[in-house]
Amino acid sequence: MEDGTPRYYKIKQILLGELESGHFKPGDRFLTEKELRERFKVSATTAVRVLNDLEREGYLVRRQGKGTFVAERQEPKAEPAPLPQVTPNGRLIACVFSQIGGGHVVEVIRGVEAVCHRSDYHMILFDSSGSPEREAMNLRRAREAGAGGIILFPTDGEQNQGIVEEYVRQGFPVVMVDRYYPAVATDIVVPDNFGIGYRLTKHLIDRGHKHIATIWGETNCTSVRDRMAGYKEALLRHNVPIVPEISRLFCYERLRPEERYDLLRTWLNAPYRPSVFVGVNGYVATMVATDLAAIGVHVGEEVEIAGMDHVGPYTPMPIMSTNAVLPSREMGISAAEILIERLREPQEQRQFRYVVLPVEISANERSAVKIIGTTPKGM
Repeated sequence: MEDGTPRYYKIKQILLGELESGHFKPGDRFLTEKELRERFKVSATTAVRVLNDLEREGYLVRRQGKGTFVAERQEPKAEPAPLPQVTPNGRLIACVFSQIGGGHVVEVIRGVEAVCHRSDYHMILFDSSGSPEREAMNLRRAREAGAGGIILFPTDGEQNQGIVEEYVRQGFPVVMVDRYYPAVATDIVVPDNFGIGYRLTKHLIDRGHKHIATIWGETNCTSVRDRMAGYKEALLRHNVPIVPEISRLFCYERLRPEERYDLLRTWLNAPYRPSVFVGVNGYVATMVATDLAAIGVHVGEEVEIAGMDHVGPYTPMPIMSTNAVLPSREMGISAAEILIERLREPQEQRQFRYVVLPVEISANERSAVKIIGTTPKGM
């Protein structure tokens, strides 16, 4: 995974290749979650995410009480058909999103749609599936479809910075949402990511936590880096030492299960033993909670789980004692309003806007759900 591509996405591409090559035929029983975990040495969270994606995209079908099977699919065309120019009057905007799934993204899209509905604009949606290459293709396809502008929720990394920079230079409006390219001047709508890191960490410090471990997924985007900066600023301002081992930016999701277990054991046996693990989002928080239970740690009793946002497989996340709640719908509304404003005004009058929306810190005063692990392994 050295190229930064998420592990679940690479596994998904391997399975797509096997499906499209005929290794699995329509009607065949597909791999189970357990078989995926064993084959690729990944967590249950990653395996379930892959299976859910393949089902959502029509490659698999689940049959109650029988299992998961390969779906009947039409023969793919050699080349995708060109998209029609559906709105020659320019009243079409495109949303190019890193991945479509989860409550946060859905609410951002709903916010965009609400503005389109009341403003008599149309929306076309593109899912980049976490792939920078697919994102580049989607940026091109959005313009071919006749979109007058794009709302871009970019993939991890800055591989397509040049494309966005060229679009802006040509006068084609792009509004970046959730994260952005620091080197490119565009309109930007983001949650207060620095505030998320700072306020969540301060809340945990006020509750008596001194050793606060951070767990990360994506690492090469502004949302993550701003949250890390806020976390460290809170530690410094409240005279809590920054422990490098539990305060470094790395992709926990890319580690194999045994590597994750060994890492957690090392931290828990160290003088700086964390009392709370902070996941960058709900997916990562769920993964670390599952891993802690697997090595015999009682989540909710011995340690707590917190989240820098509520994005994840469950909303709200019952395992988290504290989490930040993103202004998802408001982000979509603001991004769409800015984009439509750009489409209605002369290019020479455009002045880029950087909108930072406030976030809410939600605390479960009754404590988190307790997850009971098995007998500790090597602790």
